[in-house]
Amino acid sequence: MELIVVVVIIGILSSIAIPSFQNAADKAKQQEASVLISSYVKAVQAYYAEFSILPTKAAHLGEYISIFACAVTDPNTCKDASARAMYIPRNTRKWISSSGLYDIALGRSGQNISYLTALPAGNYSSIGRPVTGCFNGLTGAVKIVLHTTKGRRITSISC
Repeated sequence: MELIVVVVIIGILSSIAIPSFQNAADKAKQQEASVLISSYVKAVQAYYAEFSILPTKAAHLGEYISIFACAVTDPNTCKDASARAMYIPRNTRKWISSSGLYDIALGRSGQNISYLTALPAGNYSSIGRPVTGCFNGLTGAVKIVLHTTKGRRITSISC
């Protein structure tokens, strides 16, 4: 009887713990995208401060930070040193994060607002959480949003 009670308690605890661990792993992956977007937004600010216009491609950001991208949306390929397909994006406004988990895009809204998005990519696209960042050249406002919904859908943000 005591053994049955112990097994039931272990079952209850594991039913609580396993989803928590999965959620923690997803949030850790989203933090990677958050750090990238934050760095890119700072590079947007620096570019705007120097040239008084918003950047339009990765090469503009590359003047202030190093941008490394993976050529495929496969985390196993991107982290395997022998099969790594890394490159530095230059004349593009879209690239894949170096982990292979996120599609990164640089965009603009009008003349004064620059947006950066990190959308889950590849097999991670339905379970990952996106991140959005923006910089407003008129006000100097910066905003980073870690979206709570899974998948590639994002809600619009105002900067």
